[in-house]
Amino acid sequence: MTKTTTNIIQATVALLFTLSMTISAATSFAASSDAMNPCAKANPCAKHNPCAKANPCAKHNPCGMANPCAKHNPCGMANPCAKHNPCGANPCAMNPCGANPCAMNPCGANPCGGNPCGGNPCGNPCSPAEAADISGKEAAKIYKKLSKSLFAGYAKSGIPAAKEYSKWSRFNKTPYVSDTHGSREVNNYSNRKSYGKYEEAGTMSVGTILAKDSFMVSPSGKVNPGPLFLMEKMKAGYNKENGDWAYTLIMPNGMVVGTSQGKGAQNVNFCSDCHNAAEDQDYMFFLPEEDRK
Repeated sequence: MTKTTTNIIQATVALLFTLSMTISAATSFAASSDAMNPCAKANPCAKHNPCAKANPCAKHNPCGMANPCAKHNPCGMANPCAKHNPCGANPCAMNPCGANPCAMNPCGANPCGGNPCGGNPCGNPCSPAEAADISGKEAAKIYKKLSKSLFAGYAKSGIPAAKEYSKWSRFNKTPYVSDTHGSREVNNYSNRKSYGKYEEAGTMSVGTILAKDSFMVSPSGKVNPGPLFLMEKMKAGYNKENGDWAYTLIMPNGMVVGTSQGKGAQNVNFCSDCHNAAEDQDYMFFLPEEDRK
């Protein structure tokens, strides 16, 4: 064997050895790379990967595709569960706790939070409640700040009068306390100026609407928006026993508690029962003389 042949053989062996080592290193690197990859099939921890389909907790992953709230902030308005949030914007309607001992009374004690109607006991939302003793000027200042939110809230009911009454004539100088409306501060509005004749007004014409919005100031000074009370004169024969008046009660969030001869009529029976005492004044009560304009 010549020296040249020997050199060729040695070079070939060296080359094969180098290739072998390179392949081995590459294989080891690949194996190491797979081990480091949390999504690799070869990774014994792959089933624990929150992105893996085999992960039994994948559906609970807040980033998982299977999570119906994944695309939304759990506290966001778009959350499909938001409407069931007991801390939602509507403190009065559809009590999510369902255990309201005054279930029939929308102003009743709500175990989920403060009573939006200002401490009214179970039953009649017009029954007297404890309220702060404030002056007419103080009540006027509060009403000025509160009125826009009251108007907007009542308007959500969709009832035309609730949307329009704030543009009608107001007959009181400042808000005054009405014991027959839960000791709330109230205001008297009407779409008929003839209401301003008070005891001399006689029988009101069909279509007359009297609106009384309300709020309460608790002894601690907390201001609570109250219901909107509506009376509407209907056509003769609507209800002869009550002078053909229809009554509607709307909460400050726009929820309609009831309307005479309509949905929730039983919830406003106390209105007609009370106004029957004023039969000789076409079933109307008038504000105190000192509060009239």
